[in-house]
Amino acid sequence: MTRTVLVTGSSSGFGRHTVQKFLAEGWNVVATLRDPAGWTGGDSDRLLVQALDVRDDASATAAVHAATERFGRLDVVVNNAGIGLFSVFETTPQSVIEELFDTNVYGPMRVIRAALPVFAGQGGGRIVNVTSSSATVPTPLQAAYGASKAAITAFSEALEYELADRNVQVRAVEPGFVPTTGFFGSTTKRFEAIPAPESYLPYIQKQISAFDVPAPDGYFATADDVAATVYTAATDTSGLTRFRVGGDTLDAAEARRRPDADYDSWRTARFAG
Repeated sequence: MTRTVLVTGSSSGFGRHTVQKFLAEGWNVVATLRDPAGWTGGDSDRLLVQALDVRDDASATAAVHAATERFGRLDVVVNNAGIGLFSVFETTPQSVIEELFDTNVYGPMRVIRAALPVFAGQGGGRIVNVTSSSATVPTPLQAAYGASKAAITAFSEALEYELADRNVQVRAVEPGFVPTTGFFGSTTKRFEAIPAPESYLPYIQKQISAFDVPAPDGYFATADDVAATVYTAATDTSGLTRFRVGGDTLDAAEARRRPDADYDSWRTARFAG
């Protein structure tokens, strides 16, 4: 039986590459995005391009229904849709933070809630939530973003326990910085639209400069690497819950495993003004 996956945020970046990966592996794929007219990822008789705004309950329910109507079942949900935020918390409008959480946290929750009755009816399924290395090591000027990703990571682990007896597995994929996507550019645009107090400017410049430090070839993940890891998380039978991708993500995980005093020394040296 051909398996079916629904991928949120498929218009570009990780989502689009994930759609292509599952299609290449022979799956039925429901590629969801807010405006299906914007889809430029090709066509296939195993592909359904479907409208889905993760900020809307009815939209999530309709997308799941469309998936089962077209393909008869739904085996995996990949919650990839998300937005970034690089800003000084003090001057970030509350409305911007609420939009961030509505997309990055409540969005996956809506899609999962819509999919669970389908999983129950067919005897199981799998959920893959794309989080971030910021959930492992919080980074400056991304306090709200890191909080949203930490929230969905904790949610994923807790939900795994709740759904185990229903044969539903929950997995989290944690990418680090991926320079080959437009995610950083769109995040930068949001940053430029939020004015920062002058007193923060030297620290902001220091942190921005850190992105220009050369890294070894292959250190940062590509969008294809992330898509391959999502596919692994969707099909893996080892029981592993968190899948990290990218050298920076692996370094963050290693730092977090240090004793508290050592970790505090490491993070202070890296991020302090």
